[in-house]
Amino acid sequence: GLPDSKDVREGMVAFKLAAHAADVARGVPGAVLRDHLMSEARFEFRWADQFALALDPARAREYHDVTLPGSAAQKAHFCSMCGPKFCPMKLAHDLFDQKD
Repeated sequence: GLPDSKDVREGMVAFKLAAHAADVARGVPGAVLRDHLMSEARFEFRWADQFALALDPARAREYHDVTLPGSAAQKAHFCSMCGPKFCPMKLAHDLFDQKD
């Protein structure tokens, strides 16, 4: 049958992702900068910045809120994939804090 609005939305997100990957591969400065800013936001646990920089901000926030519900999760220094004991970013922060 014909695609519904969900199918169209998923197609647009796939298009945006493919276009962004191509821009990064071609070295388009804005695309590379966006990825750099996203990496910094992830390392520093700046959730609001991660949502703003995501190619699909609504879905990023939705996944976050489902896996880390509650207001405390907005300040969490780990994600739901690895948890607080195994998060590489948290472990790196802990290691850097020990050196200071």
